[in-house]
Amino acid sequence: MFVLPTFGLGVVASPLSVFDPDLTFPTIQVFDNESEFINQTNAPDYTIVHAKDTDRLYVWDGNIWIGYDNDSTV
Repeated sequence: MFVLPTFGLGVVASPLSVFDPDLTFPTIQVFDNESEFINQTNAPDYTIVHAKDTDRLYVWDGNIWIGYDNDSTV
C-alpha cells in the first residue's frame, strides 16, 4: 500500500513534521524529492519513505536515514 502525502491549500508556514503520525505500520510514504524529508530527525522509528528523484527507499532507524538502492541485493 502506498500513501501519498497530502498538503492543504493555503498553508503558509512550513510544517514541523512531514510525517503522518496516524499511519500504521507498514506504510511507505512517497515524496517527490529526497530533500523533503532527509533533514528531518523527528520521524517515528522505522518510518519507511520512497524518494522519486533518487528511486531509493529510506528507513529511519531513530538516528539516521538508511538508504536502500533499487538495484542492490539484500
